[in-house]
Amino acid sequence: MSISDRERAYCQFLDTLGFGNSEDFSLFEKAMRHTSYVHEADIPLECSYERLEFLGDAVLKLIISKYLYLKFPDYKEGVLSKLRGEIVADKTLADFATKIGLNSFIQLSNNERKSGGEHKQSILACAFEAFLGAIYLTCNYNRVEDFIIGNFSSDIIMIEENIEKINPKQQLQEYTQEQSHTLPEYILLSKTGSEHNSTFEIAVYYNSKLLAKGYGTSKKSAQQDAAKNAIEYLKSEGIWKQ
Repeated sequence: MSISDRERAYCQFLDTLGFGNSEDFSLFEKAMRHTSYVHEADIPLECSYERLEFLGDAVLKLIISKYLYLKFPDYKEGVLSKLRGEIVADKTLADFATKIGLNSFIQLSNNERKSGGEHKQSILACAFEAFLGAIYLTCNYNRVEDFIIGNFSSDIIMIEENIEKINPKQQLQEYTQEQSHTLPEYILLSKTGSEHNSTFEIAVYYNSKLLAKGYGTSKKSAQQDAAKNAIEYLKSEGIWKQ
């Protein structure tokens, strides 16, 4: 693809995303240059997407943080941080970058491309953040915010609905520490099956009261299941307040 063809394709791409009047093609081109590409092309490192990635990462976190702060006024900082962490995780960003076709514009070295670099989560996520950085510099902030919230709202809803599944053991521990400065206690009730195909049954207690039981193929997974069930129990009793 020649530069003119690439620029034309890029303009069409931006137009489909609602940024059709963004005229600084050189900035968007910079946002798509992976460090492997600039090394291979023997051009300065500052011509890669790293600086724009730094900016885009901050813009993304600011927008998501503001959204979560306003949407969930009863959630504490720790919960909000977990939600934001899930939303801005490499997998989420990489999936979205692929969905909109951003991966077709990323410039990689021949070796990186041969190794499937355009499909690597880390590269896709970084390129998307750099893309956001470029958009932020050339567009109105409100348009960038609308773009982010409009496209990530379903991820936010899904993650919020399943927040206790992110790390239920940690969630339960934070809750009990806040309530009475004590930790939940996990007790192994049974282990069944063969050595390589075991099922563990774990009970979780808080202030000497049985909250729930959990099952898993390891002690860790059984503890997580017990914590998840404990949270569900506390919610059903109207006790759990985040």
